[in-house]
Amino acid sequence: MTDSQALTPSVAPTPTLLNALRDRTFRSLRHPNYRRYFFGQIVSFTGSWMQSAALMWLIYDLTADPLWPPLMLVAQVGPTLLLGTWGGNLADRLPKRRLILATQFGFLVTALMLAAVTATGFATPGLLLAIQLLNGVLQSADLPARLSFAPDLVPRADLINAVSLNSMLFNSARAVGPALAGGAFLLAGAASSAGLAGDLRPTLLGAVGCFLFNAASYVAVLVALNRITVDGRGQPSPAGQSVWEGFRVAWASPPVRGLLLLSGTLCVFAWPALTLFPAFTKTVLGHSEKEYSVLVSSLGVGALLSALTTATFGTSARRGAFLVGGAALATVGLTGLAFSATLPPALLSTAALGYGLVLYLSTGQSALQLGSTAETRGRVMALWAMMLSASAPVGHLAAGFAAQSVPVPRVFAALAVGAAAVTFTLFGFLRGSLFGPKSAAVGVTATAYPSA
Repeated sequence: MTDSQALTPSVAPTPTLLNALRDRTFRSLRHPNYRRYFFGQIVSFTGSWMQSAALMWLIYDLTADPLWPPLMLVAQVGPTLLLGTWGGNLADRLPKRRLILATQFGFLVTALMLAAVTATGFATPGLLLAIQLLNGVLQSADLPARLSFAPDLVPRADLINAVSLNSMLFNSARAVGPALAGGAFLLAGAASSAGLAGDLRPTLLGAVGCFLFNAASYVAVLVALNRITVDGRGQPSPAGQSVWEGFRVAWASPPVRGLLLLSGTLCVFAWPALTLFPAFTKTVLGHSEKEYSVLVSSLGVGALLSALTTATFGTSARRGAFLVGGAALATVGLTGLAFSATLPPALLSTAALGYGLVLYLSTGQSALQLGSTAETRGRVMALWAMMLSASAPVGHLAAGFAAQSVPVPRVFAALAVGAAAVTFTLFGFLRGSLFGPKSAAVGVTATAYPSA
């Protein structure tokens, strides 16, 4: 060593933003199987959100009834409530990759069905509802399988990050998909004005374009799943276990019961905002489908930022703070919508709502993922899906019925009061025995669960 070298202090290289994103925020992408799954799902989820936004606007356009969008959402998520236990059992017993391949192909077929009936003029509310119900049956098997597949794609140390990235890509699509749907409606209007749409009204033509894009998007996820080298094989059923094993495990763990019940209750009050957006856009803001798409995209932008937050900073020690903070921000967003009469404050409020909900839900989901065993993970995550699905018939239908006779801002105000009650209850539980320090920060650490 020379004298000059001895006198020169060693300086560690300064980490760049790119390195920080690679090593922290997106570290799960280092694993090839997860990387293939991640990029395939980006395209698929974008198409799904295009279809969802177009379907909500189409059904409201056909009926002019604020109850129909909630009915469509109930048809999509209701079967998971009824059939989720069996879907979770399938996820634990069958190779998850192959099960997901089958359900994703089914979604491709139903997207083509929606495009066909809309393009041919047979898109009645009843028929659209029936196709959406078929989607819901497929989802009752698909959702538990996808929720329990992540631990097969990454090491345990990266599971919180992988769950957060899943949430990020889902909510990136939530931001981009409705915006693309709005663009499709604009193009359809231009085509109609130029005499290129034939007998199809612009709303119908735009919806057909969204449905066809969604059908094509499933090809990406099918290709990605075929390239994944892990099947996520199911486990042989231990003696005495059944499709109801998830309920037994949850009942044996008060922290898990509390997390499931509070999550479902928060969704009862928070998620109905999404199906009120069409009526809110027309009757309160005085706008049409383009602004409606922007409103839904704003919710997705907030959710995307929240997913990045949990992917970068999510740890077991921060679970409690993220849960309470998420519920509180969702309450703020609902309150803002209740007092918004113009588009800018409405956009800020929906962004806050999206940020808070995803902060809460991605944290809660990762807690259950980390705490469940390989033998019961599918059924435990089916309970998570069922609890969130149970919020749909209660919350969305109640909000839809209320909006038929009460101004939409008042409905938002009532939802905000309910979300605030959940926030205070959750804070009390975190300070008490249910989610206290002995429960390891939202502790899925009862006897039925290994420590996370």
